[in-house]
Amino acid sequence: MSQGPSLFTEIFNERGAILAIFGALGGAVRSAALKTTWKEGMRVVFIGSVFSFGVGALAPFLLRPWVGELPDGMAGALGTLCAAAFLVGLLSVTIIERMIDPGGDGGAE
Repeated sequence: MSQGPSLFTEIFNERGAILAIFGALGGAVRSAALKTTWKEGMRVVFIGSVFSFGVGALAPFLLRPWVGELPDGMAGALGTLCAAAFLVGLLSVTIIERMIDPGGDGGAE
């Protein structure tokens, strides 16, 4: 007896896994470019992956101020979603740090 798709399989599908991988790659590029320690690198990769998975298909719309308008039908294409997930993974740590500490003084007094 088939029960149809479950909520778990709808959320954790192949597209979500691909977006998480591209977000992790974006985090890895940020970590390598800034020459972070391996612990900081793991944190950046994890945050990039989770943030990209969580944002999902909304990434092209969130990046619209920097990327511009996309042609009709392109926002949902897998290539566009992967590129947007990479950029979200690259920027996610910076976005979160700005949300937590908007002053950006790094704790200096």
